[in-house]
Amino acid sequence: MGVSSIPECSLVKDMVTNRYRHYKIGSYLLIGFAALLLVAVLFNDPQYIQNPLLMLSAASFIGGVFLFAISGGESVDTRVASRFSLQGISSLGRIIRDLGGSGAAVFLPPDGKAGEVIQFTPTRPACRPILGDGGGFACHEGSMGTLSRPLAAPLLEDLKRDDALVLPSEYGLLVGAIREVCEDILSISERVDIQREGDTILVSLHNYLLFAGCASVCEDSPGYCALCPCSVCSLIACMIAESLMCEVSLDHVGHIAGDDASRPCCMEIHYILRGCERTPT
Repeated sequence: MGVSSIPECSLVKDMVTNRYRHYKIGSYLLIGFAALLLVAVLFNDPQYIQNPLLMLSAASFIGGVFLFAISGGESVDTRVASRFSLQGISSLGRIIRDLGGSGAAVFLPPDGKAGEVIQFTPTRPACRPILGDGGGFACHEGSMGTLSRPLAAPLLEDLKRDDALVLPSEYGLLVGAIREVCEDILSISERVDIQREGDTILVSLHNYLLFAGCASVCEDSPGYCALCPCSVCSLIACMIAESLMCEVSLDHVGHIAGDDASRPCCMEIHYILRGCERTPT
């Protein structure tokens, strides 16, 4: 599924700016409440210095100033941020294609508890190793290809270290973990829907923050999304592969450009699972 044009999704921008707007409204309310308390204390209590309401007024004023300070809004426009997040994907995909890369990258599950997810990029049958000893190439399921760390590997490490992310072995808990990462920790989507049919998992990111840049790359070079998935697509693939101990590949990415609240913009990522050791339920 593609898009004929890449409009900026206003709902995505609203998702980012709404909380800053709430902060600013809250700061006005707290400062106004502090002023009312101060006036009430000054006009009704000669010993206002000892009045606990004065302390409450001061605390409300300080809290209001703090909220106002953090309500400055987004520092980078969402459209610009979406472009930054995908810089180099097209160039990387072109390089992989020139070196013989073909088809969808496969995310291989960790080999043991201390291992990590590895990305296998298959090459065309006619491709030959660049080096005489075959350095840099590997064979998987009868196909020649290259092994590399997924683009999301550093991000996944940060989530485990800084946000105490633990990938569960049960599919239902994994769904909750993906939602928590995308909605709460990274705040890249307002709502995440995950559906499974057979060996296919559909992840829908509603009001996706990086929608504009992602849709643009997909429209210009649709095959690159599967050949070299970006950090967000590969992050979800890594979480699935490590949690269910299965091979995961990205089938295709679809974009729905919404116009209003009744039809919000959405990115749909289709993953294919193979050889799951832990059967999703």
